Amino acid sequence: MAVDALAGVVWSSPLVRDEIVAPLTVAPQIAPSVSLGASLPLDARDRLGIRFGWARSDLVRTEQDETTAILPLTVWSGSVVLERLLSRQVAGEARLGGLKYAPGGDANGTIFQDDAPFAPLLGLGVRAWQPIGGRVVIGLQLAYDFHRFETQALKSGGFTSARSVHRLAVNATLRWSTRRATP
Repeated sequence: MAVDALAGVVWSSPLVRDEIVAPLTVAPQIAPSVSLGASLPLDARDRLGIRFGWARSDLVRTEQDETTAILPLTVWSGSVVLERLLSRQVAGEARLGGLKYAPGGDANGTIFQDDAPFAPLLGLGVRAWQPIGGRVVIGLQLAYDFHRFETQALKSGGFTSARSVHRLAVNATLRWSTRRATP
């Protein structure tokens, strides 16, 4: 068994994009993020695990080059992760899970006034590492995920379909294994 800790930043594409009079976007700012996970080897090249993550930033509205903070926004995520060894110190991963938006403060009058959605999530990633001890490995991860976003407030406002949201994350990783093995 191995336990992972990841810390980094996540960027998200806009949750809302519209052009009424002038272009308008609503998106989370680049957010600090942390994740914890555990995995078990399936064979010499594959691992199966779970990961839970947290990211927090401000939700901002950008219109005519003016950016305004709307409210604090936390994003919780959980996923099942299948990792495959690609070379001696590089692995790829596929993730299937979900994320939950949790707005802070007063959400009245915002896109979250009626609900904060849970969304299914698909993701891919790559991780490179360097052993620093018999059971400890440090590394760097680049991850991408995708989900669809819609709220009741957006539907009531005339938005007819869910918006595709893309997220990119860069993380420093730390893995500790219960036995001396490949990372």
